Amino acid sequence: MDPAADFAAQLNHLGDRDAYLDAASQFLLKLFPSDHAAWSSLDARAGTAEVVAYPHYSGANVQKMMLDMYDEHPFAASVQTDGVGGDWRPRRLSDLVSDLELYRTRAFQEALSIVGVNRQLVLFTAGCRVDYFHCWTMNRWNHDFSDNDASLAQQIQPMLQLLDSAYAGGNAHRVAETANAEAYSLTAREQQVMRLLGQGLKATGIGRLLGCSPRTVAKHIEHAYTKLGSNNRVDALRRLRGE
Repeated sequence: MDPAADFAAQLNHLGDRDAYLDAASQFLLKLFPSDHAAWSSLDARAGTAEVVAYPHYSGANVQKMMLDMYDEHPFAASVQTDGVGGDWRPRRLSDLVSDLELYRTRAFQEALSIVGVNRQLVLFTAGCRVDYFHCWTMNRWNHDFSDNDASLAQQIQPMLQLLDSAYAGGNAHRVAETANAEAYSLTAREQQVMRLLGQGLKATGIGRLLGCSPRTVAKHIEHAYTKLGSNNRVDALRRLRGE
């Protein structure tokens, strides 16, 4: 099984975002042995940042560091240049700046050095703007990521983007959806497909996550619609959520 398919097979069945982030971090740490794997979310205009690191960073307010210095990190200049053209490719910190250049930055002096990081591999999963993005970052000290690591990261990045769409939006509807799915006699697979549909994924993306064809996904959607007494996505999701 290729790495992306293996990734999906192990992670697409998880119940909520926290379980996904925990399992994904463990999988990424196996692929890219590192000191930390961190999932980050930034919306600078809204003044919000979230960093979920494995293992946990102790004694450092990494969310505040991110909000204060996101635009001074070397990745910011890279995203500003490449992101405009839709270039989301994984990138290594060492590809962007030399050690001397890095050590002169405020981002290193007041953030990265505090958490013991001078080597990073980042995989963007949503947004890819300087002031708005989701990403996974693998963090190390001194031992850099190889060309093979960068190539592997590029292979699994599309699957991470799909998984981010499926899980990173939160679980506001999950309890109601589960209860109503049982009431409407939806199968476990139909529930899974409808949950992903509710997160905005298309049949092709759902099929990639679940390891089946878009036609099979369409059949699951058709059966779920019939059981829910609906003929469109919006109405079906409203019924499933009890709205």
